[in-house]
Amino acid sequence: MSTAALNHEPELSASPATCKFGMIMFLASEAMLFGGLIGAYIVLRLAQPVWPPAGAPDIGITWPLSSLNMVMIVNSLILIGSSFLFHASEVSIKKHGKSGLGWLMATIVAGSIFLGVQAWEWMHLYHEGLWFNTHGVYGSCFFVMTGFHGLHVFIGVMLITWVFLRQLFTRCYHPEETTSLDNVGMYWHFVDVVWVFLYVILYVI
Repeated sequence: MSTAALNHEPELSASPATCKFGMIMFLASEAMLFGGLIGAYIVLRLAQPVWPPAGAPDIGITWPLSSLNMVMIVNSLILIGSSFLFHASEVSIKKHGKSGLGWLMATIVAGSIFLGVQAWEWMHLYHEGLWFNTHGVYGSCFFVMTGFHGLHVFIGVMLITWVFLRQLFTRCYHPEETTSLDNVGMYWHFVDVVWVFLYVILYVI
């Protein structure tokens, strides 16, 4: 990828405030989408006489903690912590005039670890007999909700990688110019907050 391509900024007719408003509207639509998934899950769950169904592996938190429970707790903390890492990159750039590259790379690594562990969890549950088409709505709800969120995390990792590469090769972000950095940050924080809700609903309650 050439430096020119990374540094290419099309002339924007919209101000930074308008770009921010556009991202907020987009995230509001995403919130409604996740809200619909969560609402459907609650309705379907309440309609079941037994949860989880007989013979299905229990993905919920059990005490004492199993090894799978511990892995998912740590993985969730990694994703939540990545929001603080990205915020540190923003502070480094906006307040201290530094590149923020180290914090951005740490965010990319944390997001990638989360995706890798979630893929491992999927394979573990598959071998335990839980998949999209097994155990009725129990399996389909879990994989649709975590899969949809995982897709958003993947997109977020790609966006942060794009931000990292632009900053690495062009140093385009500085205290006076952080528009796209801010928008990517809002998206990433949103994805992390959504996971808190999903984790509580799917694993804790």
